[in-house]
Amino acid sequence: MEYSCLSLSAAYLQCQIKNHPISKSVKMNKLYYSCLFTAFFFAFSSCKKSDNGSGTTAPATQTDIVTVDSKLAAFMSAYNIPGASLAVSKNGKLVYIKGYGKANTATNELVTPAHRFRLASVSKTFTGAAVLKLVQEGKLNLDAKVFGTGGVLASDYGTAPYNANLLNITVRHLLQNVSGSWGAATGGDVIDQNPTYTYKQLFDWIINSRPNPNIPGTVYDYSNINFVLAGRVIEKISGKTYINYIKEDVMAPISGTQTDIAGKTAAEKKTNEVIYYGQGNDAPYVYNIAFPRRDADGGLMTTATELLKFVNAIDGFTTRPDILNSTNLKALTTPSAVYPGYACGIGIWSAENVWYNYGSLPGTRTGFMRHNNGMCVALLLNSRVDPSTNENPFVYAMQDLMLDLVKNTSYSWQGIDQF
Repeated sequence: MEYSCLSLSAAYLQCQIKNHPISKSVKMNKLYYSCLFTAFFFAFSSCKKSDNGSGTTAPATQTDIVTVDSKLAAFMSAYNIPGASLAVSKNGKLVYIKGYGKANTATNELVTPAHRFRLASVSKTFTGAAVLKLVQEGKLNLDAKVFGTGGVLASDYGTAPYNANLLNITVRHLLQNVSGSWGAATGGDVIDQNPTYTYKQLFDWIINSRPNPNIPGTVYDYSNINFVLAGRVIEKISGKTYINYIKEDVMAPISGTQTDIAGKTAAEKKTNEVIYYGQGNDAPYVYNIAFPRRDADGGLMTTATELLKFVNAIDGFTTRPDILNSTNLKALTTPSAVYPGYACGIGIWSAENVWYNYGSLPGTRTGFMRHNNGMCVALLLNSRVDPSTNENPFVYAMQDLMLDLVKNTSYSWQGIDQF
């Protein structure tokens, strides 16, 4: 650890000038040495630690980066985003956190780093990590069958006898979205249908009435149903509710305290949670989502800082401790044989050396990226462009913004750690 102590020599010089030439009197000598001791004491006590990559830094005040802030402001203005929260880490250290715009437009409450946002499908990465944590603990096999005799959920849902494709679905198939069922191309994602159903009612209905047209592992088809089922696997194996396992076994070991299940209605808004704003056809659905039933696929909420702390705990770097060992981290980030772009609840963008995930629900757009260069970013918004219109420019603009933050080497990130 190095010290920046230019003030030391200045204080010493000041004391020398004040007392030179040195008096031969005892009184003046005492004054001189007293001044000299005081100068050294205050100089050392005011020294600031500077980062040399070998340890943590002392708390420091963040200096805003005008270029970063300008790009965020321009993006938000272009796409009518009321509020956003940003967190950036470099080599395991939180080097930039900032809120932008409004958490509540009616009261003009400004977004701060303490504000929490719905994560939408970024929740899937938490679910994937939670499953691999259970695997690491020796409580679950990633290739365990989900349904039928010997399956994790056995006959908890639906009516036996089950068809062959359902019986061959494994936990890994759920997390890689290759179950062969319940996606847009395989019978439809029905996560929001029958919103008053309990999990038992929902999955009884799905298994008894929705098709399983493809052999598991042969077709990639993104499905929220896969992850809600994975949430039930977590509950069955851990003996805890999904959210309690996330809080106690995934987040508590990394001192995470802000992650929770989002509420459905405006009246269920939680402490430091932003207000969500729907654009166009989204407007009626912002506070009409089937939370908390949609827990493991899209129901989590947290701050940008805590999301980034979680990402740093599964990044595979040595700069901060990971919650998964190398074997299980590799399993988390290994795609299926049929689709190289998606692993176990996390996207793999090999061309850009990035692991990532995005979330999107009415009133919400979120994302994180982890680059091989040690940079990570989390960006949370309290609105999105209506997907029924041409949302692609918005989606790609947000992606490009995040990619710029992890790849652009011109930014002067400070050597501080605000985690």
